[in-house]
Amino acid sequence: MSFGGAFYALTEDQLKRVLSGSLDGEAFLKGRSTEKPAECYSSAEQVWYELTKLLASENGCGAEATEVVPEGGAYSYSPDVRMTAEALTLLTKNELRSRYASLDTSFTFEAVYQAVIGLVSFYRRADRSGHAVLFNIC
Repeated sequence: MSFGGAFYALTEDQLKRVLSGSLDGEAFLKGRSTEKPAECYSSAEQVWYELTKLLASENGCGAEATEVVPEGGAYSYSPDVRMTAEALTLLTKNELRSRYASLDTSFTFEAVYQAVIGLVSFYRRADRSGHAVLFNIC
């Protein structure tokens, strides 16, 4: 059973190597590798599942699924990161509240909304840096 999910900004080369297996994804994400992700966003860790449902249209948790990283996850190369950052930025609080109404969750809207706000900022920073994003369920 998964207890959370975290988002990592990384170079396109690092993402390609994690996906191919030439860079150990688990060691890389857990800081046990000589290489490190550029950034980790884990403030939404507890509401990761809600984010996958709430932001599916925007690929908020990644454009492509993968089982390469422990427990699985999804990833986006930098062009998709740019599109996701732009799409997330356009979401209004009312739109998110409307989507939230259909979720079966014990988390409050405000808790989920704060996670979305943090994720939007994370994607914007990743986009400005030209990074890819890897979402890992943990």
